[in-house]
Amino acid sequence: MFCKIELFAKQSIAQEDAEDLIWSFLCSLERNGQILKSYTLTKNENYAMYVTLPKSDSFDEKYDGVYVKRDRKRIKEIYDCILTPMGENVESGQYCGCKKRSAVEMQTYSRDQDSVFTCCDCGKPIAYYELPFPAESQEDYCLVQNWQENYSSMDMLWMNCLCDRYTGNQRVKLDSALNKQEIEIAEYMSKKLGYPVYYHLECDYGKSIKAENVGDQQIHICPKCGRIMERVSFSEDHERDVCKECNLSYDAH
Repeated sequence: MFCKIELFAKQSIAQEDAEDLIWSFLCSLERNGQILKSYTLTKNENYAMYVTLPKSDSFDEKYDGVYVKRDRKRIKEIYDCILTPMGENVESGQYCGCKKRSAVEMQTYSRDQDSVFTCCDCGKPIAYYELPFPAESQEDYCLVQNWQENYSSMDMLWMNCLCDRYTGNQRVKLDSALNKQEIEIAEYMSKKLGYPVYYHLECDYGKSIKAENVGDQQIHICPKCGRIMERVSFSEDHERDVCKECNLSYDAH
């Protein structure tokens, strides 16, 4: 949901200090997954933050992480905040509302602004604040979001016809630095959640791709364990080949 959040000052504050505080608040909200990364700050008589919420109640204080709590407390001392919904952001998908989940997939692509975690039951992205932090030392989702930015940049270079070996290998090779980081995050999240978090690999449609015909379908061979993968549907339009032994997924083809 795209929203306008107006800030009405209750006490005077220097403009530089005000903007530092507001930008810190926006950054904290993003790093906690309560807003998406495409946000804007404007100033007329008052400041206004234009943000996209993953879900209609994502701005609620009950979801605040430690950094959001810190900044919100200071914001509330200085400003009255009025949130006005302005419609759906068509660049963002509807988010998962499942009470229980059987599995999650980790995937992103260039220009993607939604959560990298997709529910395997409904096929919709999952708000970060509904999930564990991605590492023991983390108190936000910065690690995941940094990986997403790196992957998006690599994907963008490839899609913009800089089809060199490096960008290609980072996307498709199981042992690339980019995919190693994804695997580490996915494995940690799976342990915390208690169910599979599949790490999605981009298909290499060159000579190295391995698949077998199973009936009228061509099913991938897992590049990690060598077993034939399983064709599954996470939703009506979300079909994958998965290895349930290695928690790896490919686009079905």
